Amino acid sequence: MKKGGTFVFSLLSGLGFFISPVLSLIFSLPLIFYYFPEKLLFYLVPLYPLMDFFVRRSFTSISSIWDEGFLILLFLILLIRIKRKSVVFTEIINPVLLFLFFLSLSLLKSNIPLSAGIDGIRSYLEMFLFFIVVVNFTSNKEDIRKIIDISLVSVSIVSIYAIYQFIVKVPIPPSWVDKDLEMGIATRAFSIFTSPNALAGYLILILPLVFILFLNEKGIKKYIYLFVTLISLSALLFTLTRGAWLSIFLAFFFFALTYKDKRIFLLLVIIIVLSYFIPQVRTRFMNLLSPVYIEKARTYGRIYRWSLAIDIFKRNPILGVGPGGFGGAVASRVGFFEGIYVDNYYLKTLVETGIFGFISFLYMIFTMIKRGIATVVNRNDGFLKSVALGITFGIIAFLINNITENLWEVVPLSVTMWTLAGILFSIRRIND
Repeated sequence: MKKGGTFVFSLLSGLGFFISPVLSLIFSLPLIFYYFPEKLLFYLVPLYPLMDFFVRRSFTSISSIWDEGFLILLFLILLIRIKRKSVVFTEIINPVLLFLFFLSLSLLKSNIPLSAGIDGIRSYLEMFLFFIVVVNFTSNKEDIRKIIDISLVSVSIVSIYAIYQFIVKVPIPPSWVDKDLEMGIATRAFSIFTSPNALAGYLILILPLVFILFLNEKGIKKYIYLFVTLISLSALLFTLTRGAWLSIFLAFFFFALTYKDKRIFLLLVIIIVLSYFIPQVRTRFMNLLSPVYIEKARTYGRIYRWSLAIDIFKRNPILGVGPGGFGGAVASRVGFFEGIYVDNYYLKTLVETGIFGFISFLYMIFTMIKRGIATVVNRNDGFLKSVALGITFGIIAFLINNITENLWEVVPLSVTMWTLAGILFSIRRIND
């Protein structure tokens, strides 16, 4: 690109910003394609949660569409700059397409408005496109190292901010604590996310990876991984999210069963004992045994909502009520079934898509976990094996947490999960 062209597009991009950030981005595209290294935007993917937070706070006019624009830009660079003859989809594409088929069939047979149904489908699968980006951009071990290092930067910033919030007792909405049972809890960490549960979901995706790399690395990096592990674990505790605590405990317990050094069990016990001495953590767990808590769960809490979900499924067992029709963000926005959140993503999927859609969803998850296990078993490279093991257990923890939450539809978390899954599937094509 000649200097004149560079000047013109730079000027138009700068002037366009005062009219619309979208217009500014359009005029910036030629500069991006010409000057940016081919993988620069790819390395921004692990920073998605931070970028999303920044855009939604600073550029509200594009906050609802910026992620689609980012995806389009990534795909344009993938197709134009890298010049691939064919796009790699991996073996997960078949279960994804099968799930998409049943989602579409469920929508066609439902009474859900088309716009709400499309939003419902997007909440399930749109961020799978980041998986395609990752598997097509990742070509060697160095790419994986860079992605992980950038992820460490992201999770460190998120964790430090969360710890700061807990220390200064940042104000939170009253609905985040039980006013009858948790009067002594002044705050819960949520960092850059919209809730403590979302922050916890993000942390449990990455924490197993960082911890396993700490166990297997040497030198200065070992201490870096230890530092990130400690601040991430602290941030997770300060979310006061019981479902996430249980999920990460189960993931680490399964990992300890497979790890050669059984002293890892002792470490788990030490963490549990130390956590008990944090008053807020102790209060959150002891409340589970309270008759008041149990009664609230039965009247309008999770027990009530899960029972309602099962009743609705029984009336629509084959194809469900349609995507976006129950128990999640889309249904809440439209007002279906009083806009309640079912707080169980599997029940939500079962009710919305019926038995066939639900089975195809589980098939997609099974394919992901199967690839992770196969990668751990078949790789000889210590680093790649550790990465595969950490990602697999992180995804398992995330999937367990979705039994009590709707985290899959939280966009930054979904992007993170599919990014990690993309790395997992990419390892297969990298030589030891």
